[in-house]
Amino acid sequence: MNFSAHPKFQSPVPSSVNLKVQELPKVLFTVKVTLDLALAVVNNFVLAKKGRYLSEAEIIIMKGAWDDDDYQEIANNSTYTLNYLQRGVAPRLWDLLSETIGHGERVGKKNLRNILEQLTEEYYVQSAPNEQQEFPVSHSIEVKGRRPYNVPNFYGRTEELAKVKELITKQRCVILVGVAGIGKSALAAKLIEELSTGDQFGFDCLIWKSVAHAPSLQDLVGDLLELLQPSESESSLPKSTQAMLSVLIKQLRSRRYLLILDAFEALFQRNIFQERLEYSLFFRRLIEELDQSSLLLTSRALPDEFDDLIATGHPIQEMKIEGLDPDAAMQLLSAKGLANKENCNQLIKIYRGNPSEIEAVVNRINHFFAGSTKRFLENKTTFVSSKFETMLNQMFGQLLNPVQQQILIYIAEEMLLNPKPVSFTKLLDNIKQKQNPSVSTLELIKAIEKLERQSLVESIKDPITKEISFNLQPVIKKYIEIDPLGLVHRYNAAPNLAIAS
Repeated sequence: MNFSAHPKFQSPVPSSVNLKVQELPKVLFTVKVTLDLALAVVNNFVLAKKGRYLSEAEIIIMKGAWDDDDYQEIANNSTYTLNYLQRGVAPRLWDLLSETIGHGERVGKKNLRNILEQLTEEYYVQSAPNEQQEFPVSHSIEVKGRRPYNVPNFYGRTEELAKVKELITKQRCVILVGVAGIGKSALAAKLIEELSTGDQFGFDCLIWKSVAHAPSLQDLVGDLLELLQPSESESSLPKSTQAMLSVLIKQLRSRRYLLILDAFEALFQRNIFQERLEYSLFFRRLIEELDQSSLLLTSRALPDEFDDLIATGHPIQEMKIEGLDPDAAMQLLSAKGLANKENCNQLIKIYRGNPSEIEAVVNRINHFFAGSTKRFLENKTTFVSSKFETMLNQMFGQLLNPVQQQILIYIAEEMLLNPKPVSFTKLLDNIKQKQNPSVSTLELIKAIEKLERQSLVESIKDPITKEISFNLQPVIKKYIEIDPLGLVHRYNAAPNLAIAS
């Protein structure tokens, strides 16, 4: 066998062994070959030639073959069926190994161990025979489902990433909350990228599932079961949703999973009581019954249904995702070709460090203003990205009640006249006395709390008087001003906002 080139790799096989690979011509020495070392070497070759790691099912078969187990024993020690492993995975695995490590020899179950031992012994060489060699092997975890998009340019978020890593080891459910484009999914994807190449957090498998299409509970549970046990046919599953959920929970309890549901606010956005109740029970059961797996959810707002779970002490942690810090936002702008620090700082402030909004405005600056932030800022306007506009269309069209809309419109009107935050006292007096006398103080407070949780209003507390005031992001104020689809003023017969910018 020729092992003259040893590309770098990350193994998906957990190991306590340390590995240090050095490339030298034939310097033979004795190395104790373990299954972990052998799997790490195979993964190296598979990654180099096929651009992927070995799957969980493939590793299970190789472990069984190493111990000379028959396929029935291998299936009994796994969550997969005999038919799936023997007839589905194994033939493709032997073809793969024959191509990547066989060097003309057919690799199969009977000769796998001999080939792996020879491969591993010849792979590791040493330059100093008398020096002790250490071999670090990193653990790469399988990701099931449609993998999240790559995040090659990940700016900042060091503290947030460290905090999420800490929370998922302490809480049963962690929820990343923030407005559209703020980077919740990117942060979760970066977490997956880092977790999948290290075993320090102890997860056996990561599952990524977007639920932005708002599937029914039965469809979602079915999809998750298909990811966990792909060999099972639909006919073998229970018919009732709760029975299917029990099967799912049993699967999730068999190993330590991290289940990521992206855009999970979609599951609670339809105002259909039965659907919301079903999903409320779904998450309650997951949080209460999973003893070693964890949930990571991304959402634009925390659904009301989670208030009771948090209030009753369930292990749930909400984490608010804010805009990029100034240094990270400057890196993003610099990468987009903008260099004037003062002008860039203005953009960061206007768009609140929202990376999606910043990218959208920079694209327009480059297209219309030849990349000049100075010329753009001289022609005062605020852009609303298509992503943010879509979110606000949905909020004003489906989710905000009349009182919440009146609050936003009033704050926008006041800020056009005087660009200062509006005090709660002034807001209370005007809404209750002038605009809608039928609104109670309780209704108004609950409406403001909901707007705060949805990141639609910014609250500022006076450090001396402790009085609270409310502000709107320029992007939200601009949307209310232009009202692109006529959704904002449905409850206002005579809107008096001037489209000034």
